[in-house]
Amino acid sequence: MITYVSDAVAFFYYLLDKLPPNANNAFKKAENGDASLHLPTIAAAELHYLFERKGWTKQWSRLKAEMKRHAAFNYYPFNEDVLNLFKQTKAREIHDKIIISTARLLKAEALITKDEALCDLAEVRTLW
Repeated sequence: MITYVSDAVAFFYYLLDKLPPNANNAFKKAENGDASLHLPTIAAAELHYLFERKGWTKQWSRLKAEMKRHAAFNYYPFNEDVLNLFKQTKAREIHDKIIISTARLLKAEALITKDEALCDLAEVRTLW
């Protein structure tokens, strides 16, 4: 099965129904059960923090509902296996190290992101 990893911004765009076509196709595949989509817990935490700061409680509720509604949507925890891959990335920010390492660990088809810094690293295939 195809595996995708989403960063926080990509998942937020999904919730807003504003993904570009390539990223949207990946999410649709996961919605239909033709792929798995993993949201690293650090990305979920980033979204929780944003939604809480902005008072967007409905967005957090919607994120949780979407994660439950689609069997192929999964949170992926920050664990020792992810941590052990840190030495293989040149990403500078801790959340980026976690996201890239998660994509590597899961052997993801692509990391769904619009983050230019992650795309420029070219350490994992990216999709937007």
